[in-house]
Amino acid sequence: MKKKGMSKSTKKVLKIVIPILIVVVVIGAIIANSAANAGEAMAEAMAVETTRVEKGDVTETVETSGTVVSGQQKTFFSPVNATVKTASFQVGDMVNAGDKLVEFNLDDLEQQNQKAELTVKANSLGYQDSVNKSAQAAQTQADAKSKAATLQQQVEAKKQEVANLTAAIAGDAQAQAAALQQANDSVNNQIAALQQQQENTTALVAQAQAAYSAAQVAQQNAQVNFEAAASGNAADVASASETLKAANAALSTAKNDYDTNKAQLDNITTQITALQSESSIGTGANENTQLQQKLTTAQSELADLQSQLESQKAIAEADSATLSKEAKAQMQTNNNLAELEQKSLAELIQEGRNGISAEFNGVISDNQVVEGATVSQGMQLFTLQSIDDVNVNVSLSKNVYEKVKEGQKATITFAGQTYEGTVTKISRIATTGATGGNNQAATSTAITATVHIDNPDSNIFLGVEAKVSIHAAEAKDVVILPTEAVNIGKDGSFCWVCEDGVLAKRSIETGVTSDDCAEITKGLKEGEEVITDPGDNEEGDPITTITAGTEAE
Repeated sequence: MKKKGMSKSTKKVLKIVIPILIVVVVIGAIIANSAANAGEAMAEAMAVETTRVEKGDVTETVETSGTVVSGQQKTFFSPVNATVKTASFQVGDMVNAGDKLVEFNLDDLEQQNQKAELTVKANSLGYQDSVNKSAQAAQTQADAKSKAATLQQQVEAKKQEVANLTAAIAGDAQAQAAALQQANDSVNNQIAALQQQQENTTALVAQAQAAYSAAQVAQQNAQVNFEAAASGNAADVASASETLKAANAALSTAKNDYDTNKAQLDNITTQITALQSESSIGTGANENTQLQQKLTTAQSELADLQSQLESQKAIAEADSATLSKEAKAQMQTNNNLAELEQKSLAELIQEGRNGISAEFNGVISDNQVVEGATVSQGMQLFTLQSIDDVNVNVSLSKNVYEKVKEGQKATITFAGQTYEGTVTKISRIATTGATGGNNQAATSTAITATVHIDNPDSNIFLGVEAKVSIHAAEAKDVVILPTEAVNIGKDGSFCWVCEDGVLAKRSIETGVTSDDCAEITKGLKEGEEVITDPGDNEEGDPITTITAGTEAE
């Protein structure tokens, strides 16, 4: 039997269905393969560990190093020209405040001081002698002027007496009697005036005598005190010498006053006696003879008074032997210079006797003196650096210097010891070639800062290197993140987070940063999860997260 073949319509349907089935099979295969791949990708998604964002405190430190230096040092100089008696110390020795470091031999200087004292004494005595003579000359001139004035009055009165007596002798008896009476009145008036002067001068003599006696006692006491102080120290001798000089001057002045007043009193007494010896006015035949005798006597007395007046005028008007103001000033200046020189030597001797002692606890850093050497005043001897006032000079690189401020605390470590410190000074001038902070060497510019050691002790060594950790900034109760979770890119700081199951970047802003954690000022909130290490994953990769201490999500 012959088989029948397919119809044309059937062939046409097959041609359409077969390609469709092929496409369906291919699509199914693709879908199946994609599903398999997705399953495999899900299976292969890496689990990463996260940390929870928390709040806490952050302290930022600047790590650097520097040199331990003294904050106080003093260079000592020789106060005298002398020989060094003792100087038992070397560079590097530690000394305590009050330790006697240098003693001097002062034999030569003390001899110079004795010479200076004798010079001062001689100058003082010469000056005082000149002043006394000047005072005597001035007093003599003043007395002469006073006596001249008195004699002038007496001369005028005596002239009048002579005129009256002459008129009495030439006139009649009545006129003579009147003239004699007038002359007698004139004599009585002179006596009364002289008696008043006598009374006043007597009081002055008594006062001058009392002052003179007191000055004698004071001078004797000053002399005794000076002799007693001669074996004492220079200050006592100088004081006693000054007192004796003042007492001698006072005694001389008091004696001059007494002698002058006594002489004036004697002169007045003599004049009164002479006037009182004159006879009273007589009458009768003998009267004219008496008047003639009186006239002769009056004329003789007038001549004597005029002679005395001219003598006193000559003394009063003569060039005085007194010292001028300028001469006194010059002599006093010379005395002052001698006294200053002697005083300076005495003070230097006292300083030399004191020697040189340490003014504070410290270390000898420079020594230029040895025992037996001769030193001159002002010569540098040694330098002492304090170990009670100690600093560390550090350098701060441009990356960290803006974080350091005066007043910040620091921790200092050297020679196996740890000390507390405070930033006390920051230089305003950058230096070149210094070593920077935060373990970063800087060959560019750096800023120098001074850190004061607050608690120095006997273990301090100057000039050694010290490690310094400056507590630069602090933030309390802020959002913090471990530093290993903070990343820095070209656009700034960021951290890794999981968003919709894939790895994503989160931009953040940081504040105070320490070695362990950083303050997050923007981009994260407390309680969020942050990926500390994304491993080999890249942004957009699917991930699973594991919080420390929990199962994978």
